[in-house]
Amino acid sequence: MNTWLALTKKEFKLSLPAFIIAAVLFVGFMVGGYFIGRNFGYADEVLLGVSLFASSLHTLLLAFYLFYSLNTERKRLHLWLHNPMSISGLLSAKIFTNFVYMIITFAASITLNVIFFQRVTDLFNQQTLFNLTGTLLIMFLFSSLFVAAVFLFFWSIFMTLSQKMNDFLSFVITFLLFVFTSWALGKVTDLSFYQTLTQWGEIKIQDMFVGFELNVDFDSQSASGDTFLESTFIYIGDIIVEIIGIIALFFATCWIIERKVEV
Repeated sequence: MNTWLALTKKEFKLSLPAFIIAAVLFVGFMVGGYFIGRNFGYADEVLLGVSLFASSLHTLLLAFYLFYSLNTERKRLHLWLHNPMSISGLLSAKIFTNFVYMIITFAASITLNVIFFQRVTDLFNQQTLFNLTGTLLIMFLFSSLFVAAVFLFFWSIFMTLSQKMNDFLSFVITFLLFVFTSWALGKVTDLSFYQTLTQWGEIKIQDMFVGFELNVDFDSQSASGDTFLESTFIYIGDIIVEIIGIIALFFATCWIIERKVEV
């Protein structure tokens, strides 16, 4: 355990430049949004849009941090892989430290979302806003972990291929494999078997909205916000399958690096 903690300390230092880059970009987006919005008289509205955009980018931020860390590590790959700790320990240290870095800027962007949303509109009450924020927080965190797991898996494939061919060709083959895998998984998710496997434990989106009602009429045709909310669900089955997928990709990555990547 002490060895792993010492490794995380090293990882914090290794990924610090990437965190600084992300933090500077985040602050730059917010400052730019403020001046643009102030010039047009919509500072809060523009800042809300910018902070929402910044929040959505956090699904990719963990993968970016890992890319930076692993790319730096690649220059001394033999030292990293010859560490007495297992591959799972090495990767988990990277994931943990970079996840902490991601949480810092993500917490800042979520806080700004809530502040500016309250200043721009009173469409939702406090309870609804709290429910939505919590739900979106969980969804973004799971999405970022899944994207990171996918990145690590294909990075391990790229590293395996790069031992036998140049980096460009390795990247092209890895990218094509990613596209094919994405297409195949898309076909699998359309199967009734998969939907039966995942679409259980439904949570109504409507339950998150307290005292909210929206009705819009267009040419005698009514579009009810309540009707939309009643037909929209989050499935616990989907979450469980995603967790299993993240774990499976992580251990598959460990196996590929341990068995196929040579130094």
